[in-house]
Amino acid sequence: MQQAYHPGVFATTFLGHQGWMFRGTKAAVLVDPLLVEDFGTAHALEYRVFPPRVWTRDAMPALDAVILSHEHDDHFDIASLALLDRAIPIYLSARSSSAARTILGEMGFTVHAFVPGVPVKFGDLEITPFAGDHVQTGTGDEWDTLPFLVRSTEGHGSFFSMVDIPITQQHVEWAAARAMRPGVISWTNNAMDWSHMASYLSERAEGTQKCFVDMGVGHKLVTSTWGVPAAMVMCAGGFAFHDELAWLNHRVFCVDTDAVCAQMTKVYKNEKFVSGVPGQTFVMQANKLKAIEPAAPFLATTPRDSWPSRAKQQTSVPDYAPATSRELAPGQLDALPAQLDAFAGSLVGGLTFRSLCSLLDSECEGRLPTFAIALRDGDRRHMFAYEPTACRFAPSELPDDRFIAGIECWAADFAAVLAGALGPIALTFNRSRLWSHVKRFHFDIFPDLYRVSHPLRRPDAYLATYRRLWAAAKDTQPVFRAATATQ
Repeated sequence: MQQAYHPGVFATTFLGHQGWMFRGTKAAVLVDPLLVEDFGTAHALEYRVFPPRVWTRDAMPALDAVILSHEHDDHFDIASLALLDRAIPIYLSARSSSAARTILGEMGFTVHAFVPGVPVKFGDLEITPFAGDHVQTGTGDEWDTLPFLVRSTEGHGSFFSMVDIPITQQHVEWAAARAMRPGVISWTNNAMDWSHMASYLSERAEGTQKCFVDMGVGHKLVTSTWGVPAAMVMCAGGFAFHDELAWLNHRVFCVDTDAVCAQMTKVYKNEKFVSGVPGQTFVMQANKLKAIEPAAPFLATTPRDSWPSRAKQQTSVPDYAPATSRELAPGQLDALPAQLDAFAGSLVGGLTFRSLCSLLDSECEGRLPTFAIALRDGDRRHMFAYEPTACRFAPSELPDDRFIAGIECWAADFAAVLAGALGPIALTFNRSRLWSHVKRFHFDIFPDLYRVSHPLRRPDAYLATYRRLWAAAKDTQPVFRAATATQ
């Protein structure tokens, strides 16, 4: 095995966004690492890790394993995985799609299932995945996401993360059963302001306060059930936009994580609340926080004055560009009705469908009691109206304001989403426009789109995407070593 980071401690290093390294005396493990700076290409997005990082890769410890908590591309990044020695075993969420397992095998990795409730051990580190509560809480499309607990088997400390899904009493009880006292706990900030996409949405001015309140509720749940954490670290939202999309930095990020942690510290004066930055390392010994080191030997953050600004500003919203093409390819327009009808069938029983069924005719104020999809195709625009009683989308020539709500985007993008070639998130960051005229109508079409365009629904389409990304990264030379190579 590689040499320990510190003899007789448990060390947690934040890699950025939601990536982590865990080190004990005898092992080092990565979870959800983004090892490249630019990511998001699986869905034609252009993210860059924020804050900017400085790697010293030669100082990186050899790795005993890499764990992937789920298949979203800010956790499951092909270009990052290409940098890993193929001798490093990969533990993939057992709930992820066959496409993810297949591409990892094709890349040359040995893939193991990361099974909820079944701990895995590497030297003096034990990592236990849990399952999300997808019945009692709203978890979006995080169906394969596995919260996890890492603990030192020598009793030096632990780390607990819910990753991207809500914490419940059951999760805290599961974690408490594996670790006597809470160590470092991560708190996820996934809040976004989507008001630039929809004129009926107000700017999210309350994001920081709401995050503080939610973190306080989670903190109370942990302390009342398990105990006082050694530290709580806020993570996620660790990306920024650049070039022609840089204006989004001033519109979509609505939480000041430094302010949230300062508020928590003011309430709980004797506890640690930290806004995580890459390289920051939490060192525990004998179940106590020994130190918070600002950087690791292999990773640091650039000076703060070099960070791209994400301060909220009212900026003009430019016309949006397509993720794929401005024009449908030959034959695509003819294929759209069948794709839309399949989508119509998937809407039945969903929240959008139930919300339509809950409206009074008078609430529509003379508009049609349904929504429309407007698809841009070069200089043309194809409008389709949802007809719930016929379970279809019918072509329409009516103007937008005749419908109570709708979404406009590029036709080629929408067709790619329906085919599983893009995830619905590709339509979010200035790739579409929404409208809605009825306050009580819950118009959020994205959860419906996630159900029809998810790796678990379309593994073959996602495998094609993964193969395309792997083909682009095939010449990458692995730089992160396997622990077995040093034995």
